[in-house]
Amino acid sequence: MILVTGGSSQGKREFVRQYLGGQDTEPVVWTEGAEASWEEFMDGRFCRDFQLFVRRVMEGSVVPYGHEPEGPVTEQLLEELFAGPEDRVLVTDETGCGIVPADAFERLYREETGRLCCRIAGEAEEVWRVCCGIGMRIK
Repeated sequence: MILVTGGSSQGKREFVRQYLGGQDTEPVVWTEGAEASWEEFMDGRFCRDFQLFVRRVMEGSVVPYGHEPEGPVTEQLLEELFAGPEDRVLVTDETGCGIVPADAFERLYREETGRLCCRIAGEAEEVWRVCCGIGMRIK
């Protein structure tokens, strides 16, 4: 798995398309974290807006294969991500920078997303940070 992170609107999608997307004959088809079902996201090769998928899991609007999650974010999410396509590219916005939210759910969401991304980065073959459209390999 390859993890690509960076601030919002920093050119992560274009970076993936240009440098990590494979052949020109094989266009990047995104699985959207804001819309995808659990199954679609777990099967996707190019998954973007991981942070929005985590939010939906925490809110309960997407659940693992029809089961209720056992906490804010289940271990099942990580297990199934790691068991999915080995060449998966997972793109996420950084959520831990800036002002700490006053809302309790927003703080929990930010914390859970950050912890998940740390664990994913630990297991990923490559980790990239994109700023101003420029990718920097950090692992």
